[in-house]
Amino acid sequence: MTQQAGPFDAGPEKDEAGDTHLVLANDHGRQSLWPVWRAVPPGWTTRFGPAPHDACVRHVATHTA
Repeated sequence: MTQQAGPFDAGPEKDEAGDTHLVLANDHGRQSLWPVWRAVPPGWTTRFGPAPHDACVRHVATHTA
């Protein structure tokens, strides 16, 4: 997996004390970080979270096929 900054990723100015993100997965095995305030899109399911952004990034890094 390549790590790219996206429009929903936390920036350095964000408070990461809260559970701000989810890890989603689709039927093709792709994973995505997703903000908790957005509805999970069709075709995707929650695999981890809600959790802080950094915890979600660590989850993806250690659970990638």
